[in-house]
Amino acid sequence: MKLNRLQQISGAVYFGIQLKHSIFHIVDPQKPISQNRVKRQQGRQKQGHLSPKKQRAFFTIVLLFPLLFFGLLEISLRLFGYGPDLSLFVTEELAGETYHVMNAAVKNRYFPSVPFNPTTSPDYFAVPKPEGTYRIFCLGGSTTVGYPYWYNGSFSSFLRDRLRAIFPERNIEIVNVGMTATNSFTVNDMARELVLYEPDLFVVYDGHNEFYGALGVASHESIAQSRWMTKLYLRLIHFKTFQLLQDAVTSVTRLFNGNDKQPAGSTMMEKLARGQYIPYGSTLYRAGLSTFQENLIELSHIASEAGVSVLLGSQVSNLRDMPPFVSEDSTSGAGLNSNSEFRALFQQGIVFWNRKLVDSALVAFTAASAIDTLRADAYYQLARCLDYLGRKREAELLYMKARDYDMLRFRMSSDFNSAMKLVSDERGMVFVDMEQAFRSHSTDSLIGNRLIVEHLHPHSRGFFIMAKEYARAMREGGLLATRKEWLERDTISDSQLWDNRCLTEIDERIAHRRTEILTSGWPFQDQTPIVNPIAPGDTLGQIADFVTRAQWNWLQAHYAAADYYLARKAWNSARQEYRTIINQLPLVDVQPYLKLARISLQLGDLKEARTSLLGSLKVEKTILAYRALGDIALEENAPEEAIPYYEKALAFSSGPADRIDNGYMLAVALSRSNLKQRATAELINILKLRPDHQRAAELLAKLNEER
Repeated sequence: MKLNRLQQISGAVYFGIQLKHSIFHIVDPQKPISQNRVKRQQGRQKQGHLSPKKQRAFFTIVLLFPLLFFGLLEISLRLFGYGPDLSLFVTEELAGETYHVMNAAVKNRYFPSVPFNPTTSPDYFAVPKPEGTYRIFCLGGSTTVGYPYWYNGSFSSFLRDRLRAIFPERNIEIVNVGMTATNSFTVNDMARELVLYEPDLFVVYDGHNEFYGALGVASHESIAQSRWMTKLYLRLIHFKTFQLLQDAVTSVTRLFNGNDKQPAGSTMMEKLARGQYIPYGSTLYRAGLSTFQENLIELSHIASEAGVSVLLGSQVSNLRDMPPFVSEDSTSGAGLNSNSEFRALFQQGIVFWNRKLVDSALVAFTAASAIDTLRADAYYQLARCLDYLGRKREAELLYMKARDYDMLRFRMSSDFNSAMKLVSDERGMVFVDMEQAFRSHSTDSLIGNRLIVEHLHPHSRGFFIMAKEYARAMREGGLLATRKEWLERDTISDSQLWDNRCLTEIDERIAHRRTEILTSGWPFQDQTPIVNPIAPGDTLGQIADFVTRAQWNWLQAHYAAADYYLARKAWNSARQEYRTIINQLPLVDVQPYLKLARISLQLGDLKEARTSLLGSLKVEKTILAYRALGDIALEENAPEEAIPYYEKALAFSSGPADRIDNGYMLAVALSRSNLKQRATAELINILKLRPDHQRAAELLAKLNEER
């Protein structure tokens, strides 16, 4: 055994000595190396070495290759027209002129995955801005759009009509660029582009959609909770390569997850927000508030750098008549006893309330709210008790608390309105206290169903109040005109403006039907929206229903309503429909002008008839307009004014009958203007075409006799 062990050791020592000699033989610098071997090594070194210049060129090519690839891909995608046009505006020919109108496809910037086709404003404007024009852009969400009305029910339309009534000689443009279900990210994204179109003023009403609107921190259409990533997305979305990548990701996602996670018939509110509950003061709540504040500050920078004034309206919501959507237990850390005690007290309060034992209900709800200090429903019930007992100011504070603690945040909380005021004061934007304006027009100063149709959208009277409040802010800020000019000109009463509003019964019916549908589904009711059918004999109701179901558009509805009134000889109602169409779509069609003029002539209202006919000529030159304007001038004993109208009608004449008829009226106007020689020549031409024209012969004989 020992011998074997010694043999193993000696063998290892011998192997080590041989290995040592081998290593030193390889690396020993003193060992001579053949010349051929040296040359071979030098050749290999020279062959594999790159100069610094070539190294830089190599790395430049490596770096530029992906840029070149994506650059060529971007150019190719643009050449082949890939993806939607995300421009904020597109051009459109109206009455022979080119105008800018809002692009419906711009919604693809903000709704990359949720199927949604919001309406876009029909407002148009010229580029470059005509000299002397005061241009206002209105930004925000569905309230800015005018929901549940069309744009003629929005505050922007009421504001435009008010300003034009006060300053009729000024060219005032108001362009509504609001979009439903969007928030401050959209406002800033649009504002950054709008400054290129020479605005004088931004009117902003935004905030209710801050959490659930497109790109909001709690929205199903959110890109990321990080503000900088959302801003980066809004930059990248304009690249076709990014759109291609986004479409690919969306397609793969739908392949595995299905096309739509929401039930069929779900509303936009449900698609964006269902299941996203946000406790007051939570991390997500603070993130949303912080993002909103930062976006407001950014908006102030965008506007100030462009020299644009900003009116920032506080958010209004239904306090008195809208219970919180979601109230959940927040006492889980205090144990089951607290939760059970809260439920018992709350239920006891409900029983007392239903029995009209309001004092006892007040005690029960007060005790319940002391156990769970974040329960919105407890504060709402407390507010109702105080409201019933006549303690209105205390009730308002608790109504506001109930709104603020609602975990489904479709109504902006008080913190956000406070943030708006703070940023406005510090940044030079004008804070417009819309909430106070609504409070002053509400019963007992408690905002409820009198001015709000559901949880936050105003009635038409509410939109009218908003316009008045923005105009007041313009007057106090010396915008559009000096304060002195405002004081001298702002004398038109609210009642006069309201009576002349371009909002008809069919608009109110459409708004009512939309509200009925909205409030029959989530989150008002946990069901697919279901409403009762319209009675067969209710024509206006049927028209409204067609619009809410997207079977008819707004214009079709007003034409149909006008036909309905004409069939019943309700002339004033019919012409109000045509006035409303002209007010909203002044350059789209000549027909409403001509139809309005016809009714006005029938009613003996020559002033409105003339105004309508002159307006029609800006849209399209027609023989009917020229002939009617000549007849009106002749009726008003102004033959000199009638002559050019009859001359243009004569030039439009397409056949002998028109030529004879219009020629005779021209001769009458010439003769009354003492232009007897021209009248005689015209009559002779008529009699050549129709020798038996008795009136022409009689007038010619009279002229000859006088001569």
